[in-house]
Parts: sequence; C-alpha cells; structure tokens
Amino acid sequence: MDTQMLTLLQSTFPAVQITADIVEGSSKLTDNFKALVAKTANLQNISFAWHLMNSEDYERQVKAKGDMKTFDFIHMIQMIYYVDNLADTIRFYHSMLKNNGRLMIIVAATNCGSDTLWKAYKKELWVDSITDWRSPEEVIVCLKSLGLKYEEHAIPNAFDISECFNPNSQIGEHLLNFITSKDHFYQSFTPEIRAGMLDVLRTKCSTEKEGGESVMAAEAKQTCYEGSCVQSFQFYLEHSGEHEAIMQCVHNVLPGEFQRIGAGKSSLDVLGVGSGGGEMDSQMLTLLQSTFPAVPISADIVEGSSKLTDNFKASVAKIANLQKIPFGWHIMHSEDYEKQVKAKGDVKKFDFIHMIQMIYYVDNLAGTIKFFQSLLKNNGRLMIIIEAANSGWDTLWKTYKKDLCVDAITEYRSSGEIIACLKSLGLKYDEHTIPNSFNVSECFIPSSQLGQRLLNFLTAKDHFNQSFTPEIRAGMLDLLRNKCSTEKDGKVLFNSTLKCILVHA
Repeated sequence: MDTQMLTLLQSTFPAVQITADIVEGSSKLTDNFKALVAKTANLQNISFAWHLMNSEDYERQVKAKGDMKTFDFIHMIQMIYYVDNLADTIRFYHSMLKNNGRLMIIVAATNCGSDTLWKAYKKELWVDSITDWRSPEEVIVCLKSLGLKYEEHAIPNAFDISECFNPNSQIGEHLLNFITSKDHFYQSFTPEIRAGMLDVLRTKCSTEKEGGESVMAAEAKQTCYEGSCVQSFQFYLEHSGEHEAIMQCVHNVLPGEFQRIGAGKSSLDVLGVGSGGGEMDSQMLTLLQSTFPAVPISADIVEGSSKLTDNFKASVAKIANLQKIPFGWHIMHSEDYEKQVKAKGDVKKFDFIHMIQMIYYVDNLAGTIKFFQSLLKNNGRLMIIIEAANSGWDTLWKTYKKDLCVDAITEYRSSGEIIACLKSLGLKYDEHTIPNSFNVSECFIPSSQLGQRLLNFLTAKDHFNQSFTPEIRAGMLDLLRNKCSTEKDGKVLFNSTLKCILVHA
C-alpha cells in the first residue's frame, strides 16, 4: 500500500522532495518492503527511515527524545486493533501532523463480516495480539471525544469463503486461520465453538452468490481527518440546483400523498434512508407536521456518514418544530440496517420511507426494495428519487461503465432499472418527473478549477485528469457535450432530470 500511495504523491508533486518514515514491528515484512523499494525506480528518489518497532514503542521513543518530527500525511491501515490505548495513540499521531496534514485510519467496517464474527466470539478470539476488537464506531467515538474533525468513506469489498465449509479443504483452513487469527483453527476451538463460528460466518457474515459464499470481512471504512468527499457533494449541490428541484417536486406531490398516508392515524413514523445532512428530511418532516399538526411524529434516520449525521443533528437543534420529533439515529449503511433489523426480529413499521439518491450504493436492488417496502404500514409509501433513464448521468455512466463502475458504485442504476425491478416484484407505484439541468460549460476549459471539480464529481473521482487515459477523457468530454447536454445561450446544460417513484404498501 505504501509504495502505491508514495507513487501517487510523487505524481501529484513531481518536483517536491518526499521523505518516508516506516514503523513496522516485523523484521521479515520490513525486509520485504526494503526489497520492493530496491526494485521500484521511482521509490529510490525517496529518503526512507526504518523504525523496526510497534507503534507504541515508536511513540515512547519519540517522547523520550523530545525531538518530534512532524508529517504531512500519516496512515494506519488495519493496525489500530493492536494498540493498547486507542485515544492516546490517535492523539499522539494526530499531534504529529503538520498544517493541513491528514491522518488516515483504515479499519474493518461496523457490521462487516469481521466485526460480526469477532464481536460474537469475543471470549474466544480476543485472547492473543488483539485484545480489543475495534470498528469505525469505536474510532469515531474516540475522535469525537478528542474533538477532532474527520471524514469517513466506505471501501466495499467481499471475498469467496466457500472453501471454509469444506472440512477437507486446505484453502478453507488457511482462510479460517486468518479470519480467526489462529495458527490452527481446528485445534484452537471445541467442536461446538467451531460449528457456531461456521454458522455465523455463513448466515451473519456472508451473502450467497452463484453458489459461493462472500464474507464482508475485508470491507473497510476509511476515516480521514478532514477529507474531501462531503465537501465535494456540498459543492455539487450548490452548483447543480438539485435539492431545489427535488423540493419543488416534494411540495407539489407530497401534500396529497401525506393526506392519504395519515388519514385516521393517531401517530406517524418516518424512516429516512441515506439522509445525508438532513436538508431534505427537515423540509419533509415540517411539511408532514403542517399537514397533521396534532399527530405525534417519530423519525428514524439511517446514514453511513457520521459527519453528515452530526450536521443533521446540528440542524435539528436549530429548528424549533423539529425538536418536538423524537429521532432514532442509525449510523450505518442501509444493508447493515436491514441485517440489524432481521437479527433483532423486532421490526418497526413506518408510514413514510424515503430513499433519495442512494439506491446506487446497494448490492442487491430487489432485496433492498423488497425489505424496505415490507416495513410500510397500511397506506404507507416508499419514495425513491433517482436519476432518470436517458438523463446525462445515465448516458455517461452506462457508456463508460467499465471505467466508472469500479469504486463505491459498481452498478449504475437509473429509474429504468428501478421500475423494471418494481414490476418484477409485482409492486404498485406512481412516477413523477423532476426536471433539472445545470451549467457544465467550465468542464470544457482545461484550466478551469470549477470545471475540474465538476468533472471529479460527475465521474466520482478525486482527480479526473489523473484517473483516465487522454483517449478516455476526450471521449467522456465529447459525450458530455453532445449526448448528455444541450446548448442554450452559449451555455452547455447537463441533463440531470430525476424521477420520483412512490411505491405503495
């Protein structure tokens, strides 16, 4: 990982001198790293300092010397499980950041396969080098207690563990050894414990695809001190006018829907899935309150970003009418919420559920829609807002599927896929168009910073120019101008028409 990140940093600042300090407790792994550096020409321009010790010994050494070197970028990838004092470790390494520096922590996600297994078998697994399993939840609680700003990004991943369920498979045994951090899985646990772990692995940690088991043990969260993902999204909203277009539709469509949903009910329950910073939720809840001023309302919010959830909570604290609503906060992805609800078996039902611009990120479209539609009360509605079929987004992402559907979005979906899915499930729905377009003229000016930021967001990349070959970039720009947009008054207007789909209970 280091070599790739250092190469990326070099390509970003080719004329700037870079140094790298490496803290690693294994001499064998350090030797491997040194051998790799010796074979990689560009890395030989970097001055390396090798510290053959664990992170806490390095901390003690630095404090004893009193001569603290500071860094622009510090990364801790899948190692925070091994420190004794989480808060002290984060505080120390954060204190070593220079101005505008970042500390990147990558850790297995809350409710991923590893998290589920290690928390279910805490007594059996937390006995060797890992004595306190930590997920992003623990890291984020720690960051909040220290008053540190951070951003959070999901890193989806899954791998096939079918062989784990074949007792004669050597591959399966190697996998089980690694997953449980043991040298010999079969010798380390009683038959009852082994059977229980295998059951949890199959039924709680994995999904079955084409006859193979996939465990989300490798799914991770990147928690980065003041990253760019949320800012990029806010920039897009400000430039595109998308929220204003959606709210116009909401104010046209929802009053009548709310009257039907709430008729004769003594209370109303709302679920927001992927609510972000709550800008849309706040207005919809206010609209529902004004429709039924005497009816108590509750709201549950499912949102994977703790930063955006904090923004939502801060917004609620400033809006008097929203303080009358009890909120339930679920900082997790929609599929983790689904797993949690099914595991508890105590299913709360809702009168209105909304999923605005988030259905792109789920693995199983039909399963997700079926689950959330099953949570609707009598006369309830599930509102899905998504880019329209044949909109600019749909055209760009489907034309360049191979180049774009590689990170968080692995399968681009528009209203066409949603409606086909609803039909296959036999669900009744209504459909409303949300017209919208925005100016992308700056995308065609190579020196424009605004254009670069728009291209980054449209392609879901941090650096559009560095992410694609010149041929791919030229093709995308041609498509953006000629197929995804129209020209009016000298401006190139990107077609960002959306659809509002209301699924019936």
